[in-house]
Amino acid sequence: MKKVLSIAGSDSSGGAGIQADLKTFYAFGVWGLTVITSLTAQNTRGVVETIPINSDFVYKQIEAIATDIKVDAVKIGMLLTKENILVVSKAIEEFSLKNVVLDTVLSSKNGKELLSKDGIELLKEYLIPKVDLITPNIPEAETLINVKIETVEDMKKACLELKKLGVKNVLLKGGHLENSERALDILYYNGEFFEFSFPYVKGVHPKGTGCTLSSAIASSLAKGFDLKSSVEIAKTFIAGAIKTSFRIGEGNPVLNFWFPDR
Repeated sequence: MKKVLSIAGSDSSGGAGIQADLKTFYAFGVWGLTVITSLTAQNTRGVVETIPINSDFVYKQIEAIATDIKVDAVKIGMLLTKENILVVSKAIEEFSLKNVVLDTVLSSKNGKELLSKDGIELLKEYLIPKVDLITPNIPEAETLINVKIETVEDMKKACLELKKLGVKNVLLKGGHLENSERALDILYYNGEFFEFSFPYVKGVHPKGTGCTLSSAIASSLAKGFDLKSSVEIAKTFIAGAIKTSFRIGEGNPVLNFWFPDR
């Protein structure tokens, strides 16, 4: 069985973060490994409070796994602190981690800042150049490269600018593109653009979509699919999980991780 490591924060409501990643790994038939970077008090309405895990302990978690278990792919989510960015970056090199997918988590769905401006600069300088794929949404991409993205052509230009940060490949998620009838994501891979378009489910905004998509991509990479195929498989899964999402609380719905079985 392939093993996939999630380096991310814990979501007490179970719909995002480490909990969403583990559900996704199970759905894809891979063994889930975890390194917890932060604890959150959150529910379906959003993040209430966060507590970072000490960076030395974050590193110890990675070390314990990497010195014993062959890791086939890695998904990185919320890191929360500058120190965590630096130790995760160090660990990628030190343990030769491969198939690394970075979900550039900068804020929560309810707008709570999850990485400082200084942290964003460190992310760009130290971590992004070491990963195989970044998966920013439009607001995150706008923050990373300081541009406004309003059209599909803008998205393609943004992919090229993001590539200049040193990352190997870019998946820019277009769910925040205004006046769009379809959810369009653009992958820049091996010097080519690939578009992934699915019907936009209006009025449905489940939590954990970014976490789940990046975990699904990492799972397929671990199983030997190339990046384009991995994104395609993950997009099909997330589209179904969104379409069949359901409510467990009074805020945003949660994804149906059991799609298409339930």
